Amino acid sequence: MGKLSVFTALTLLLSCQLTAISLIEDHDIDTASINNRTRQAYIMARRNPDLAIRDAHKALSDSRQIMYRKGMADASLALGLAYFARYDRSDSASFYNYRALDIYDETGDLIGKARAYYCLAYVYSLKGMLEESERYSRLSLENFEKSGDKRGVVNALSALTHLARQKGDFNSALEMTNRAIETARSINDTVPLADALNTLGNIYKDMLLFNEAIDSYFEALNLWENKNDSSGLAVAYGSIALMYFYQKEYDRALEFNFKKLPISERMGDKWELSKTLNNISQIYTAENQHDSALLYLRKGLSLNEQMNYPSGVAGICHNISSALLLNGELDSAYHYISRSINLAEKINDPELSTYITTLGRIQRRKGNYEESLRNALKAYNMALEQNEQITVASAAGLLSSIYSETGRKDLAYEYLKKYHAINDSISNNEFLKKVTRLEIQNEYDRKREIAEFEHRQELLIRENRIKQQNLYVKGLIILVVLLVIISLFYIHNTRLKARYARIDLEQRLLRAQMNPHFIFNSLCAVQDLILAGQPEKANTFLVKIASLMRNILENSREEFIPLEKEIETLKLYLDVQQLRFESGFEYNFNIDSPIDTENISVPPMLAQPCLENSVEHGLLPGKNGGKIEVNYKIEDELLKLEVTDNGVGRKQAEGEKSKGTKKTSLSTTLIQERLDFFRKKLKSRNISYEIKDLFEESKPSGTKVVIMMPYRKVFA
Repeated sequence: MGKLSVFTALTLLLSCQLTAISLIEDHDIDTASINNRTRQAYIMARRNPDLAIRDAHKALSDSRQIMYRKGMADASLALGLAYFARYDRSDSASFYNYRALDIYDETGDLIGKARAYYCLAYVYSLKGMLEESERYSRLSLENFEKSGDKRGVVNALSALTHLARQKGDFNSALEMTNRAIETARSINDTVPLADALNTLGNIYKDMLLFNEAIDSYFEALNLWENKNDSSGLAVAYGSIALMYFYQKEYDRALEFNFKKLPISERMGDKWELSKTLNNISQIYTAENQHDSALLYLRKGLSLNEQMNYPSGVAGICHNISSALLLNGELDSAYHYISRSINLAEKINDPELSTYITTLGRIQRRKGNYEESLRNALKAYNMALEQNEQITVASAAGLLSSIYSETGRKDLAYEYLKKYHAINDSISNNEFLKKVTRLEIQNEYDRKREIAEFEHRQELLIRENRIKQQNLYVKGLIILVVLLVIISLFYIHNTRLKARYARIDLEQRLLRAQMNPHFIFNSLCAVQDLILAGQPEKANTFLVKIASLMRNILENSREEFIPLEKEIETLKLYLDVQQLRFESGFEYNFNIDSPIDTENISVPPMLAQPCLENSVEHGLLPGKNGGKIEVNYKIEDELLKLEVTDNGVGRKQAEGEKSKGTKKTSLSTTLIQERLDFFRKKLKSRNISYEIKDLFEESKPSGTKVVIMMPYRKVFA
């Protein structure tokens, strides 16, 4: 059972019990007021934890004044629930739950003790302390059974089912869930029954029994729809989306996930929101849209870190690592999978074998076959012990690839057979038909009711409509259609012109960046180094030129690129210029501390023409000791770029030009045009480009270029 179900169950369970208490003790206005305030705190715990904490503290304070022990215990439990909802890092949830447990124990309140044990079970589950979580879950079940509270029995059984699934003990999970379903059917409320049926579907999904899983999910969905339960609908949408994902129906999987996402956001439920973001990222990964996948994964990682949930952090880090691996970013992938494995080992996470398999894949891609083989075998054996068939198949496929690439064809063939044997046993054709049939039936029933209603309305309209009105309406419709068509053509034409203008601008800028004179001189410099017997220096020079050309070509395709990538390209350009000219100059990049170069994207190739002017026209005509300073900082919601050199200044540089052939600075003109494009698009007058002459004692001492450019944050 997920955390959303915990809150739903606790809110209903605790508020109902407090209602009964207030009816008994209405003769005392103080206790009645305390009970009402505590009940409101329970209800608000998930929606607004801070408000719930305030009300619960007030109830606790009032209870202490009149020594109302029951009120003190209930208010403490409400505080524990609210701090749990807020994912408080100070362990306040445990503190108040234990305080409530002590008071309930002193007063002999069995139901109160059961509720406190139940809350503690989920606190420890969130911390990854599964043994403690299971112990408190069993104590909760024991006390609910003694008190005859069937709703509490269902919730405690669901908690134990959740823990059994985490350990891969599906037989125990099925046994407890079936007990929960039988108990829930005897209660005159469908909410716990729907939750138990959804849990049953999750177990069947883990066991790869997809037909049984989808039956349970749709039965739960129908119950939640009848109750108009938003929380339950979110759970059902997520479960069905996962089934479509397994069937590689990615469009449908995204459809159901995006149905769930706004519900989770409205409820402020970080747990379910994190799961949904992770599921969306997996779909984008499967469609090879790795940038989109990483965007949603990093949002999910932030949520799990806020919740201080080790198991969730480990899972998200693994998924980020997998996306980076597919993207070819092996070092970053290794960093995240190492973090994932370290966390999983600390909390004995059942997904550890999957994480180790991914580590083996990364090591194989890096050519470290010995370590890759060791981890693949470790993951294979671990997954066999846990009966995790999907992980066994994945590890077997990895082992086959490793043995094939290291010349062990016999072992490669053996593991390849194992891989296919496991995959062939997981047949999903019947499941897909079942999903389609049930969904079509569900949608058909709804559409039929809507169609019947619309038909009745249409009959009433036709009876009151006259021919003149009909002609008027038709004429009006034709006019509207014509206006819409004309508007669409106009908008399309305008957008097309703007697009072609932007493409033309980018191509012209690319031609300016790929300066044939610069490339020719650079290659001649390489040739001179080779002829001079300096092959190592020539090789270094050639590598930097190649990297620079590659970056320019890659960056020219994007409207915005990470600032980190832009700075890398600029440094490559300056390195090449340093190698070309013997006079020598220094450069330095200063990034303002609030700027995260990985999280900020900028228009590419705006700074390079400024650097080219500084080097070619400012520093090279002067003496040795030239220096270029490049500064980035945030100002007026724009990124301010300053390029400063201590060269000869514009006046002398223009004099040098006059000796040769004068030509207009194409790159400078293109910078102006690009900034004009962004100024119009973003409607920002502060976007600007300015060149300042620097003087020392009335003598030219260099030039400063200031560009105020737009930027984007990758992660909000």
